Amino acid sequence: MNLSARTVLLALAGVILGLAVALAASQFERPVVVDVPAHQPRKEDEATVAKRQPVGMSGCLAASCHGAPAEKVLNGERGDDCWQSSGSCWAAADPHTAAYSLLTDNPRRESKVKATEIMAKYSPGTKATDDARCLACHTNPALAHPALIPNANARVLREQGVSCEACHGNAGAWIQPHTAWKGDRKEVYEKTGMRPLYDIGERALACAGCHVGAPAEHGMPVRDMNHDMIAAGHPRLAFDFAEYQRRLPQHWQEKDRSRTTDKGVTRNEAKVWYIGRVAHAEAACKLLEDRAKRSENDPRTPWPEFAEFNCASCHHNLRLPEGDPDGVGADWRRSEKYLAGRPLGSPPWQTIWPMTFAPGIETPKRDKSPLAGMVLAMETPRPAKAKDAGAKANTTVAELAKLRRELVAQSDAEVENTSRAHFPKGAPRVPELDSASQLFFGLAALEYARGKPDADTVKKYRDGVAAFRSLDPNDKWSSTEKKWKNLMGALDALLLRPR
Repeated sequence: MNLSARTVLLALAGVILGLAVALAASQFERPVVVDVPAHQPRKEDEATVAKRQPVGMSGCLAASCHGAPAEKVLNGERGDDCWQSSGSCWAAADPHTAAYSLLTDNPRRESKVKATEIMAKYSPGTKATDDARCLACHTNPALAHPALIPNANARVLREQGVSCEACHGNAGAWIQPHTAWKGDRKEVYEKTGMRPLYDIGERALACAGCHVGAPAEHGMPVRDMNHDMIAAGHPRLAFDFAEYQRRLPQHWQEKDRSRTTDKGVTRNEAKVWYIGRVAHAEAACKLLEDRAKRSENDPRTPWPEFAEFNCASCHHNLRLPEGDPDGVGADWRRSEKYLAGRPLGSPPWQTIWPMTFAPGIETPKRDKSPLAGMVLAMETPRPAKAKDAGAKANTTVAELAKLRRELVAQSDAEVENTSRAHFPKGAPRVPELDSASQLFFGLAALEYARGKPDADTVKKYRDGVAAFRSLDPNDKWSSTEKKWKNLMGALDALLLRPR
């Protein structure tokens, strides 16, 4: 039988690609037992779990897989075939590719403080690239297990940053079968350990694992960027799922896997935002529960953990000039509006609006929010007992998980109406940064829910971003007060518009 040179070359290319994937999956010196959070976890035998090993992104970037040219996707064109260039899009423009480099002396993204400076204060003598707490969020968490830190093969994979498997789950068990899946997606995702990112609630939780924090589970180390790291120079985490996702170069097409059709869908940004806030609160409570448990015997986990509380409750000038009673120039921390029933001497728990009360925003009330029980447990004149706080967090996590699933199932209009009810109808007068930024992100989501904003609206939002960025914690109060008024003016220009 005569074979053309082209046929032979194509056959060889297929064999080489298959060998590359197989070798990548078997390069570790010993199998790493890694289980990835599934949509509804079920018990599995150890042999099945052991197959879920990270293999790296090389198995995804072949031209016949997800490595096709990404010009169209990078320009915002997302047809039914956009999956073919998703890997190329991620590699070319996604900021997560640089995550590991931020731990080195040669970051590929702008950074105000280097990792070496942070580690000199946080853990002297330890490199960030050798610390599991750092690696857990700056690469695939499964590769941050202490036993894998000296492993040369794992080190090569870590240098890929927060790559495909950090979000989709370790590909050892799904990289081959996922190309021809049929039937119930939920079932095959559970079987192979691939995360169901088509579920917007599960996707938000996956992001929150690093951008909020997560306990050590499923073979992965704890992800906990705490007050000690912030004091050493690490930027504090201020996450909004809808806003962060919108800023990414979208390498995927939104789909509703519960339908029989595989066509793309348009997500309602207001629904994405509200579900993201619920997932954020769920992750925060789960981390609080874990912190409470670890504080019993882990010297790196003090209780109370200061990162649980609103930074502005401690980090402010003790003497403030008089001024607008609701503005930055007044002693607003002692005002009835700000306290909202909170006992004197108790710092406010972290703001996750609208799951919690936020200063300057009428709804929800402090004792009526979905997290009211958690807030009341933490906001006491003396630190809450770790065991009691952990127990309350455990109950709250279950309640929020139930709410998150319900919201995913509800119609876009229902969730958008629920979210809109929380926004101020008039000019907002928020007194601190967390309230202002979370309100701003929410307004942006509602605007995008209306459709693509016009040029005038985009300019208003850019003015708001500029006002936020102008705020400098090192400014004198006279300068800060003026900048804060500029920010309030920017928010005034973005008042809630009727649907």
